[in-house]
Amino acid sequence: MNIPQDIIARLNELPIEAVADKLGIYVRRHKALCFKHDDHNPSITFSTSKNIYKCWVCGIGGGPIKLVQDKNACDFQTACVWLGQEFNISWSERKTYRNVIKRTSPKKLQLTKHKEETSMFDKEVFTWLIDNTTLLDSAKFFLFKERCLNEDIVQKQRIGSVVNSFNIVNALVNKFGEDTCLRTGLIRKSCNGRYFYFYTPCLLFPYYDQDGILIGVQSRYLGANKKVPRFQFASSQKTRLYNLPILNSLKRGDKLYISEGITDCLALLSDGLNAVAIPSATILPLEDLIFLKNYELHMYPDQDEAGEKAFIALQRFFINHYSIVKKEALPEGVKDYCDYHVKKQEING
Repeated sequence: MNIPQDIIARLNELPIEAVADKLGIYVRRHKALCFKHDDHNPSITFSTSKNIYKCWVCGIGGGPIKLVQDKNACDFQTACVWLGQEFNISWSERKTYRNVIKRTSPKKLQLTKHKEETSMFDKEVFTWLIDNTTLLDSAKFFLFKERCLNEDIVQKQRIGSVVNSFNIVNALVNKFGEDTCLRTGLIRKSCNGRYFYFYTPCLLFPYYDQDGILIGVQSRYLGANKKVPRFQFASSQKTRLYNLPILNSLKRGDKLYISEGITDCLALLSDGLNAVAIPSATILPLEDLIFLKNYELHMYPDQDEAGEKAFIALQRFFINHYSIVKKEALPEGVKDYCDYHVKKQEING
């Protein structure tokens, strides 16, 4: 397999701690237990500035591709394929100009070159998915009964759900064709046939940039299988902030909350507060966070180690950019802002 150099570079630009998270490596304060030896004290250090990792005991280390090689005990090409699948980065095997010119006319060469263009994120396919999914019963129960979220807010965010993956796979293939669907990564194929990338039943949260262009979709699994990942993400690039379009309605100095996760963000919005969300405590979209420094920033950190870690990381980031984020305290016994929101709704009847 010939993996283009630009693809290799893109894979090695994936956030190293996000890759570790996909691999099931628990990272706390940029450190983790080494998976190559019996490790009781975290000996792996992650450098987010250099985007590398290193074990100070056994010496393994490198970038995102090398991390996959070491963790999955696989070769370079297999690691690249795995990263491509997990982060929805696709490519086709490209032949050199010399090899192609021997077998094709210039006209055919032009067609071949056009055919081999790749698309990381097919906005048309994912937009159709968002436009053609609605909130089914299990999704409504989770959002409106369990989480007590405002229905208008949920509708404005264009949140949908999928229960029957067989139906959605068939609908997508009928609309766009199997090759296109497979290329997007939204549909996968095995010896048992085609299957949907997101585990179902699930919610679908669309991510838009500040111009309202769809840049990603995140799922939230609603089933009972504990072995299934609760969140999955497909995007056109590095993970971004959720609800970026809200910045268009704000002016310098306005109050803005940063939440850990989408449901906390929706709870803040339901309470009439301006909010954006980082995808998780371990993923900070720095390229978007820089746009927040001119607002009055607040955060209700989750009441656990991960939440405290996320707040400290955000605090350091904004201090380095001559801004601050104020820590808001949750009541005792409340795990996160969404839990706080639910309890307030119960008290108010």
